[in-house]
Amino acid sequence: MPDENAPAEMADNAESSESTSTAETSGTDWRSSLPEEIRDNPSFSKFKDVDSLAASYVNLQSHLGRDKIAKPVTESDWGEVYEFLGRPEDPDKYEISLPEELPELVASQFSDEALSSFKQEAHKLGLNSAQVSSLVSWQANNMVGQHKAMEDTMAQSIDSGENTLREEWGRAYDQNLEFAKKAFNEYGGDELASKMESSGMGNDPDVLKAFANIAKTTMADKDLAGTTNGAKLAMTPEEAKAEAATIMGHAAYTDKRHPEHTAIVKKVQDLFNQAYVD
Repeated sequence: MPDENAPAEMADNAESSESTSTAETSGTDWRSSLPEEIRDNPSFSKFKDVDSLAASYVNLQSHLGRDKIAKPVTESDWGEVYEFLGRPEDPDKYEISLPEELPELVASQFSDEALSSFKQEAHKLGLNSAQVSSLVSWQANNMVGQHKAMEDTMAQSIDSGENTLREEWGRAYDQNLEFAKKAFNEYGGDELASKMESSGMGNDPDVLKAFANIAKTTMADKDLAGTTNGAKLAMTPEEAKAEAATIMGHAAYTDKRHPEHTAIVKKVQDLFNQAYVD
């Protein structure tokens, strides 16, 4: 009996063969349908079929027309990138506004020379105008904060030093300050005065004590008394206690029949008042 289905099977095989051929063409062999001069271009190797190539093309089209920056290679390329991002043509074109009422010490750090040097460096780095203005403003405000913290610390140090000296010098505090100033003016000079003021050392307790002692050891009592309007020189608590101890060793202090006993006892009492009474 003849095989009536043979022609149909042959037709199915032909269709299958054609489908396979199409699949191969659309798969690894899809480039065979391209013109010979471009089919072996390496750019196509990353696409497995026509569909992936089409998807890539659509994606590329979606980016066309946008502002883009080509990857810079040469110095000239970098210059174009910096200008695209807002760097001015010349460093002098940077506009810088400093905060108002800067402390003198801070303002001195932003001289025309310093700012000009900074602009030159900023231009080399490719900074735009907004970045430069923001950086300078940040630095100025940061320095103002540091200056304020330094002033607060110095003020606390001065208060602490004053309290220490008041406790140590007692009633002689104002007098010894005058002594220190007199010795400083006599031996220090303007240059040292400037250094003392800028560093805060002029209010350091050890410095004040040193100059007060210089005055006491190098100047006559009459000259020192002149600094206190001719008043009797005051003693520090330690000086008063030391002199009281010396007087108490005198025989008249313990001998009530001694003609100087009353006067010596009173003198010791006065010294104790200077040493222990505020």
